[in-house]
Amino acid sequence: MGYRVQGNEFSLYMLLASDFVLNGGVATPEQPLSISPWLLETRNVHSSQDQVRAVTIPDVDPYAMLADCQDDEGDENGNEEKKQNKFDSYFSMAAGDFAMIYGTPKEREQWDAVVCCFFLDAAPSIVEYIQIIYRMLRPGGILVNFGPLLYHWSGPAMRPDDRSFEDYQERFSYLDPRYMNSVDMSWEDVREILMNVGFDILEENPGQRALYTADRKSMMNLGYRCVNFVAKKTGDNGISRGMFDAVSDSSDLEDEDDDME
Repeated sequence: MGYRVQGNEFSLYMLLASDFVLNGGVATPEQPLSISPWLLETRNVHSSQDQVRAVTIPDVDPYAMLADCQDDEGDENGNEEKKQNKFDSYFSMAAGDFAMIYGTPKEREQWDAVVCCFFLDAAPSIVEYIQIIYRMLRPGGILVNFGPLLYHWSGPAMRPDDRSFEDYQERFSYLDPRYMNSVDMSWEDVREILMNVGFDILEENPGQRALYTADRKSMMNLGYRCVNFVAKKTGDNGISRGMFDAVSDSSDLEDEDDDME
């Protein structure tokens, strides 16, 4: 298909589902698996038949599509080993935290494009993710994004009886520290950060309506008005380079600690 792609996912549940769909052999469009996603939903139901509706998966077979693509490109000598090695390079999944995997010097300028869907707001620090993406991209590389700004790591609200920020932190000391460090910014702020880091906004389409894991027959659905933008990596102003230097320095410190042990 002309592209070499790597997906990234942190959630074990998502990884198990992607392994099931991508690696084939269990269910195919010819012999699909039937599931009832809304079977346990008892609220906002129009009809009892809505709950038992079945969905068949997968509708396409990614494994077969990639294999067919390899066959089309062809190996004149029929070398299966070469075909397999070439096939492996077309699509892969990187399991783990995005910043830990791609926020390293070896990933610098290794990618032509980064595509995000309902992703940027899942970052403990959206600024860090934007910097990492900038450094991942080659000069002229493209960032395509679609999603809201839900901010998954948004901390709980302060109360009137929180006399100081220290009191607030003490009250929620049991939470992951990333909840306390997350900064919830507007799209205008995020847009400004993108440009300051070194991106040029090529397209910007706010207010794009989207659902997420929704039952279209339900009496209630959560709807988002997402922003869709395309940004191009332009000049290197040094802002993101400093972030990579910091990552490199921390890695050196970890190596020193290992040596001391």
